[in-house]
Amino acid sequence: MALAENKTVSYEDFLDLREANDDKLEFIDHIVYMTPAPTPLHQRICFKVAKILDGYVADKDCQMLQGVNIRFIDEQKRKIGDVIPDISVFCNYNNLEATFIEDIPVLIIEVVSPSTVYTDNIKKADLYKRAGVKEYWIIDPKSKCITVWNFISDEQMIYHEVAKSYLFESLSLELRDLFISCA
Repeated sequence: MALAENKTVSYEDFLDLREANDDKLEFIDHIVYMTPAPTPLHQRICFKVAKILDGYVADKDCQMLQGVNIRFIDEQKRKIGDVIPDISVFCNYNNLEATFIEDIPVLIIEVVSPSTVYTDNIKKADLYKRAGVKEYWIIDPKSKCITVWNFISDEQMIYHEVAKSYLFESLSLELRDLFISCA
């Protein structure tokens, strides 16, 4: 949810606000969004997905990272986003000491909550597409589905049984396994 609807802030003001605030704040196109603390269900789903992804990307020169701060910069070198996705996959990336990552992840996964549905589906999807992210997964625990966006070909699929990656050919996720014992 936006902290102040239609009120834009500079990136420097956003950094000051984040420094003075204990809440998770994100910056998208000069609007500051506050994300509430995740629920145990949200964290359990993130853990299950992260475990699968970490094993999958281990031999592909990629890193699966959870809750890292990513800064997106446009072609004019302006900061257009500063977000903390639930799960990100970076290929050819090894700087695990960085506080802020300015590389572009190839895959981002968000687990939505009732208060983040609009931001995750609209604002973040648009930001990630413009920034050059290749694939974006939105996991919705309420409807028990996964939406997979392929930003390369501008395709979108909604999965209710087995979610499949466009980018990583043999990567799939059984939703039954993901949501079992999470409810």
